[in-house]
Amino acid sequence: MSFLNRKNLLTMALVLLFGAAGFIITRSWMHRSENSLERPARQLKSLEQVTLSDSKGRKIPMSSYTGQPRILYMGYSHCPDMCPMALSNLSRAMRQEPELQKTVQTIFISVDPERDSPDQLGKYERQFAPLRLAALTGAEEEIQTLATDLGASYEKAPATGNAKMGEYGVNHSLFFYFIDEQDRLVATLPSGISPEAILEAVHEHLDP
Repeated sequence: MSFLNRKNLLTMALVLLFGAAGFIITRSWMHRSENSLERPARQLKSLEQVTLSDSKGRKIPMSSYTGQPRILYMGYSHCPDMCPMALSNLSRAMRQEPELQKTVQTIFISVDPERDSPDQLGKYERQFAPLRLAALTGAEEEIQTLATDLGASYEKAPATGNAKMGEYGVNHSLFFYFIDEQDRLVATLPSGISPEAILEAVHEHLDP
């Protein structure tokens, strides 16, 4: 084999080696990005301050969930796409490991109290059964206090023409917030992740 051929083979081998290494590193980074925005656990002081209302019109202090792990999502029932997708994936995750529902409380906070009445919240809970979903909403000040503490945001937006959205929409953060028994925010995950990624995060961050 000539020196030139050996040199070409060596070059090709190095290209393949670095290409494989780059693929592994990139895939690992994408996996971390998909499954968790890694941040130190942070105490959520608003959970001691905020009281919302449930689908039966009862006042529910957010502190009543202290002592159990929670997955919280903020959205609204007239959301035409992202909210149903997120909660459907959450429901599918819990169907795969139904015993988790004995320990992990899933919570939906509506950022559209104007339209999300107790009756509407009840319909939304049933829509994602058998997910043990607690759908809550309340005064604008209470919702905003909780959202700010979580690092979430939302605002009214013009309707896009989708009939389900109605007269207006609400732009809002698209994350699952994982909260442990001690009211600490331990993980923030994009709400578009798969049921399998949700379960992986539950076992990693909530350890029920």
